[in-house]
Amino acid sequence: MAVNRMGGGISEVLSRLSGARKMGGVRGVGILMLIPAGLLVAATPSQVEKTIKTTASPRISISNMGGKVVVKGWDRLQVHVHYTSPSPQVAVDTDELPTEGPVDKLHFTTYVVNHSTARQSVTVDYTLQVPTGSSLEIHNPQGMVQVESVRGDTSVDSLGADISVTDAGGHLAVRSVGGNIEIVRPSGRVEAYSINGNLHFVDPTSLRLHGTTTSGNIVYDGDFKPGGDYVLSDYSGNMDIICPPSASFELNAKTVRGKVDNSFPLVSRHSSDEMFSSANSLFGTYSTGEATLELTSFSGTIHIRQK
Repeated sequence: MAVNRMGGGISEVLSRLSGARKMGGVRGVGILMLIPAGLLVAATPSQVEKTIKTTASPRISISNMGGKVVVKGWDRLQVHVHYTSPSPQVAVDTDELPTEGPVDKLHFTTYVVNHSTARQSVTVDYTLQVPTGSSLEIHNPQGMVQVESVRGDTSVDSLGADISVTDAGGHLAVRSVGGNIEIVRPSGRVEAYSINGNLHFVDPTSLRLHGTTTSGNIVYDGDFKPGGDYVLSDYSGNMDIICPPSASFELNAKTVRGKVDNSFPLVSRHSSDEMFSSANSLFGTYSTGEATLELTSFSGTIHIRQK
């Protein structure tokens, strides 16, 4: 860097600035002009904005270290990306395949130019608009992720940050260690996993939905599709299933040390079977039992109630 070539580094520059203030006049201005341009730029966030022509269903991946990632689908055959880094020592590498014509694979990778950069400075904020048919793979260990209106398969990984996905159409795989996960109006297969975070499902139309958390709570607010399979489990958190009176499901709910609280009138599916009910287990059918609902917890309370 230019600072190193000056010999005294930042301390010398500051010393010269102090001298310039004392001398004043033209000589002070001349000394001020000795400041390397890189020092003036270093305090300014680096911002990049570009548009890339793509196919109708490109595969897009983002490997970030921290910062906010927002991806929204639109009806154009192009990706518009804007990213901001607070430090010139953190940059983004863009890999486009093929190298000519509409891009089918697009990779964004955050990397550190100078490895002595403080860890808290290694953040990049991404905002992307992508074709609605895109498939996404997002790794953002220390940053929040928002995805909206993407019909392709979507995979999101985070450690401690929240994840929100709205109107996803493909296979959705979402994982976070400590962050909360919210999934709104998914229509494809859903797999959501967290250790300490809460899971929140709103108005799914998915036929397959699996959600697991260890110490977080689970809220499912919506109906069930005929023939659908819904499996929700936690260890110590509570579970709240809120569905309309028009729902139709076969219920298998059990907890080891918690309890099951149900407001739906259940019956046995077949006349030869007996509906089983206890303080911590419940098996039965509501309406014609068109969907399968399996709920398990170790010590949490399971609530099934009408909207």
